[in-house]
Amino acid sequence: MKTTNFFVGIFVGVAIAGCGASKDTSENSKAVVTPNMDSISDTAQNFRGGTPPPEKLIEPSARMRPLQLVSPATAQVGRPLAGVSVSLDNPGTDAPNSRLRLIIHETNMRHGAGHRGLSPENVKVEVQEGGSWKTVQLGMVEGGVMGAIGTEGVAVHEERHRRGGFAIPAGLNKTWQLRVTFDEPGTYTLVSAISPNNGSRHLAEPAHSIIEVK
Repeated sequence: MKTTNFFVGIFVGVAIAGCGASKDTSENSKAVVTPNMDSISDTAQNFRGGTPPPEKLIEPSARMRPLQLVSPATAQVGRPLAGVSVSLDNPGTDAPNSRLRLIIHETNMRHGAGHRGLSPENVKVEVQEGGSWKTVQLGMVEGGVMGAIGTEGVAVHEERHRRGGFAIPAGLNKTWQLRVTFDEPGTYTLVSAISPNNGSRHLAEPAHSIIEVK
């Protein structure tokens, strides 16, 4: 799928940055990553099949909305990891309706380690809405899984590749409380991104967090 290539470009870039960073041993890890603009533009051009000007692919970083991902640094196999949240601020003007895209891959996969068996069958993502936990349906992308959260009120967040989603009015300050369950040990990277059209445009700098599952 063409969309897959775009998000793979994002989380592979994040993975490389994460692998070069020192290990975070604190209870919570926080990270906001500035995407590689050349890499994003190149990948987007590949899946669009043309050469559109970069400003039509992604907004300049000066106009991007702040996105923060917070997560515990460690988790236990088979137990829901609570304390994961993504927060979006929009200090500027109204932005297009969008979805929160969540991507998970094995951090050490590129170095020949890990079981390389990550799939929707062995990882689960949920978002808290109205006092209950709603499933975020995951699908395979190259080297990992991806899901998306749109408007509230659905039984399951399953529209990973549809445009639109939740509204982003001026002054929005929104936080999603998440929990993630891993059925296999390993070191994983969770990436969050905000996109109105499934990846060819981003409204916030993607953020990532590394989670070690024992």
